[in-house]
Amino acid sequence: MNALSMPHDALFKLFLMDVEFAREFLQIHLSNSLQQEFDFNTLSLAPGAFVEDNLSQHYSDIVYSIQVINGQGLAYILLEHESTVGQLTPFKLWRYQSAIMKQHLNQGHALLPVVLPLIFYRGTGPYKGPLCLLECFRHKSIAQKIFALTNSIQLIALSAIPDEVLITHKRCAVMSLAQKYIHRWDLKQLAPKIFELFERYPISVEKRNGILYYLAKEGRGIDKQFVQSMINIAPHYRENIMSAAQYLIEEGRQEAALEIAKKLLACNIKPDLIKQATQLSDDKIKELSCQ
Repeated sequence: MNALSMPHDALFKLFLMDVEFAREFLQIHLSNSLQQEFDFNTLSLAPGAFVEDNLSQHYSDIVYSIQVINGQGLAYILLEHESTVGQLTPFKLWRYQSAIMKQHLNQGHALLPVVLPLIFYRGTGPYKGPLCLLECFRHKSIAQKIFALTNSIQLIALSAIPDEVLITHKRCAVMSLAQKYIHRWDLKQLAPKIFELFERYPISVEKRNGILYYLAKEGRGIDKQFVQSMINIAPHYRENIMSAAQYLIEEGRQEAALEIAKKLLACNIKPDLIKQATQLSDDKIKELSCQ
């Protein structure tokens, strides 16, 4: 994944699709009793897209496979990213869990694997949605007689984790802090803490650029004052800051060109003239004309 072309809600994927970061993250948040069940040296990414019998496709955010201790076969960990509170989120995760189990059986296994669901919530307010599948049923008493539905999904809610705890989360701290405060703090408050974490827990250039892009894109948008303030805060990261800024400028130009092309198409302007005016490709103009 290109750090500078990722969707704004996928910053956590840049970090947590890296198995080393994922191992740190899971060992921070899972209980000791659960950790003792798994061999974290075997953690690896598993497919996260599943096709059902009716050919409709649905996606989970990140799925890991992991060996159960003492060579007792594979289990899976499902990590779902949420920025808002969903009223049927446990049901959505149950569908993902079922699809993962089915895929496991399709690979030749005879018994169902354990699929551990986790919700990574970055919303600003407390998570008030259901975490137990039973809460998704209209007739709870009947559903409880039929299913065992009392266990809650583990919630990792950034807003509920104190900052003094969050900054101890090693290399995952910078991702979590950025997502926790991107819409709550001014850049002058947030950026120094981000750069401090860069120094305390070094990460790759790709991930630094991804964080800086996220700050610019989601925090306040790109302008000269923003770029200069970032450079003033951390002059030795000038190259990273300029790289993120340049990409955002080019992205803005592309978005503007697309809007112009849409308006020209609505006026029945010929595609070759639109191409000349916007510098968009023939394929892109054809795609817009079909929308």
